[in-house]
Amino acid sequence: MKCTARFYKMNYDFSPEFAEAHHDGNESENNRFYDWEDELSITTDVKDIEVMDNATYTIQGERGGETFAEEIKNVLLFNIVGADGAITQMACSKSLVLKYEINKEEEAIELKVYLEEMEPLTNPIPGIYIAIQDFPKSLID
Repeated sequence: MKCTARFYKMNYDFSPEFAEAHHDGNESENNRFYDWEDELSITTDVKDIEVMDNATYTIQGERGGETFAEEIKNVLLFNIVGADGAITQMACSKSLVLKYEINKEEEAIELKVYLEEMEPLTNPIPGIYIAIQDFPKSLID
């Protein structure tokens, strides 16, 4: 199956009253429902999405010529399982997530994650959304 993941940052300033009065309840150019939306497509064939609540995500990389691996606890972890068994991980701090949906159809699977409008976050890697207070202090300059 094809797989698409969409992450939506809710807009704190969205006015449902204005939308109802002027645009039949829909958003408009000056009254957007989302601040932003990220769309990620998985390029390999996907079999399923496994969700792990209260999980730990390990962010890895290189900094100043040295490798690092830092754990981020209390995340909602999405393991996207490929047809070949390979796993692609996407993760969000639990404090960021308002809700999520997984829609499976015959030829496609879609993940939608709605993120809290007031919680500051960082997005160090596509598909990884970490609340500022959860981000490892050792990685902040």
